[in-house]
Amino acid sequence: MPNGSNYAKYASPTMRNLLGAEYGGKVRASYDEFTFAAEDAGTLVNMGVLKKGEVFLGAFLNAAALGTGVTVQLGDSGDDDRYIAATVCTSAVAAFKCAQAGMGYKATADTPLVLKTGVGAATGKVQLVIFKAVAN
Repeated sequence: MPNGSNYAKYASPTMRNLLGAEYGGKVRASYDEFTFAAEDAGTLVNMGVLKKGEVFLGAFLNAAALGTGVTVQLGDSGDDDRYIAATVCTSAVAAFKCAQAGMGYKATADTPLVLKTGVGAATGKVQLVIFKAVAN
């Protein structure tokens, strides 16, 4: 039977591929919220941190109706939508989100997670639960 890439590392460990968070780690959740008050498009808000070695699994986004066409996305300094692609919040949003580039992304250094608004001025509350795998 074929093995997934991380299972194969588990089944045949070497000093170079010993795993922490990816196989046998723990899932942790962190919560943050921010209330926008007519903030311009392009506003950046720090909403969490992936510490070195932690792996992003996904996030639950709960946002009020922020305004006509307003979007939010979650990224970091290397890719501003690595974790959540631009999500329209014209009406309320409550959904589990994960951009393809972010699923399984392992931080090589402490990495602040940044929420960014787009299109128009945002007014209302955004709540975010970030799920990540951490080493035992």
